[in-house]
Order: sequence, then C-alpha cells, then structure tokens
Amino acid sequence: MRRFKSLLLIPATSLHAGDHGDPPATRRLDYGLVIWQLLWRMRLDLLVWALICGFASLRDRQPPIQTVTPLGLSVLGIAVSVFIAFRNTQAISRWWEARSLWGALVNHSRQWRDTLLAYLTTQQIGSARGRCLFEFQVAQAWLLNFELRNYWRQDVRGAIEALLSDLHLPVAISLQDLCRHRAMAIQSLHRDGWVDDWGRNRLVIIADQCLDAIGGLEKIRNTPLPASYDVFVRLISWLYGLQLLLEFRGRSSIVVGAVLFLGFLVAERIGAYVEGPFDRDGSSFSLPLNAFCSLISKDLMQRDLDFRDFRPSHDPARWD
Repeated sequence: MRRFKSLLLIPATSLHAGDHGDPPATRRLDYGLVIWQLLWRMRLDLLVWALICGFASLRDRQPPIQTVTPLGLSVLGIAVSVFIAFRNTQAISRWWEARSLWGALVNHSRQWRDTLLAYLTTQQIGSARGRCLFEFQVAQAWLLNFELRNYWRQDVRGAIEALLSDLHLPVAISLQDLCRHRAMAIQSLHRDGWVDDWGRNRLVIIADQCLDAIGGLEKIRNTPLPASYDVFVRLISWLYGLQLLLEFRGRSSIVVGAVLFLGFLVAERIGAYVEGPFDRDGSSFSLPLNAFCSLISKDLMQRDLDFRDFRPSHDPARWD
C-alpha cells in the first residue's frame, strides 16, 4: 500500500512521455493562428462591416433611419439564433462524420496489414509482390486525399507518383481504378495459393470496409448544405446585425452595436467554414488529411517515402 501511494506521487515529468502517443494539445499560440485564419477568410465581410459601421457612426450627417420595433428585433434575434445554431450543428456533424470516417480508414488499413501478416509467410511478405500488397493501401489513402481536396503539394505528389510507378501503375490512375487493381490482386493471391478461402474473404471484407469509408467521404465532399439555405442564413444574419447597429446607435452605444453585429457575422461564417472539412487552403477548419495519410504510410510501408520538404505536423491547428 505504501509503495502504491509513492507511485501516485511521482511527478509527471519523471515518467516516459510519448511511449504510447500523446494527445494533441491546443496551445495558446494556436488560438492566435486560428483567429488569424478566420479573419483572413472573412476579409471581405470585415471590409463591408467596417464600411457600414463607419457610415453609421456619422450620425450627425445622416437622417434618422427607422429600425424595427424592440419586439420585432427580439423576434428576429430568436429566428437568427435558431438558424445559425441549426446551420452550425449540421456543419459540425459533417466535420465529425468526416473525421470518424478517416479514423475508420486508418483502422481498416491496420487490419489490412495485420491480415496480410497473419496469412502470408515471412518470405512472401518480403517479396516484391508482398510489398506491393501493403503499398496498395498506402496509395489508396493518398489518392483519396488528393481527390477530396482536388489539390496536392508538389513534393507529396512526387512521392506518390514514384510509389505508383513502383507498383507498375499509371501516375494518373484514379482512385476507383486503384481499388479495382487491389481487388484483382486479392483474386490472384487466392488463385496462386498464397491465401485460402478464409484469407481471401477477410481481405475482401476489409476492402469493402475501406470502400464504405471512401463513399461516405465522397458524399460529404459532393453534397454540401443547399446553397439556398446558405444564402438565406447569411442574409438574415446581416439584416439582424444591421438592425442591432442602428438600434444601439440610437442609444449612443454604437461600439456595442458594432461588436454584436460582428459577433453574429463570425458565428455564421464559422458554420460555413467548418462545413467544408476538405478545403484546399489548409485552415484550422479542415481536417489534417496529410497527417492521416502519413500515419497510414508509417504503419504499412516497409520503406520510407521521399517526401522531400514535407513533414507532417501534429499540431491540431494546422492541416499537415
């Protein structure tokens, strides 16, 4: 019992950190990065907001502007809050679904590796054919990354093109063509006696699970929230913010009105940015797809890929 109590008193710094992976921590520095990326994306909105606030501050040079009644302003505020909350909830749901599907794809890749290790001999795994079986999954993850973003870093793309050339596949191969090549590779394994019926079925099941994850990610990318809803929520947010600004200007508190106006604009825009988890600008609102693919490469590859200048980041505020 005394020994157990002494273990509880060991400082955290004396323990071995990083042996089992450390959860990413959002540092204070990251908050500034996130705010900067948000303001940069909203630069046009902020310009229009500043112009409106500037004109509204010239109260002596403008005739009085009729605003809605206090009751109407309250009702409009409730409506705007409901619409923004619903939009942001749906955006977070899309983001989290995409994150869950990528997590599932990482697990399926590890299952693919472990299944091959369980059914193939050491000599078969070390052969060129065995190596290609592992690298099919790595190439699939990176091609999915490129397809979802429709964008890639040149150094990363060069490494994947070299990998595809080693697999005797065209560098311009599509993701679905790569999936078909892997299916035929499973068929040839069974035909040549490398795996039995159980092994083939297990590999096919894992391949089907990967296709399910890919289909879910493509659905999120290709089916955003309706544009009509996006336009409506944005217009009603601007309308309500303008009414707030005018209402507080009449009370000689235009600064408070301007801050509240900006708050509603920011809340609405955050939902719009989180809605696209695969955005090509690599902001804090998108998923770190390069980091996911790098993890899959590390788990499955028997050799290192030459990514040149690319180094994946474990900072949750950065996409790589």
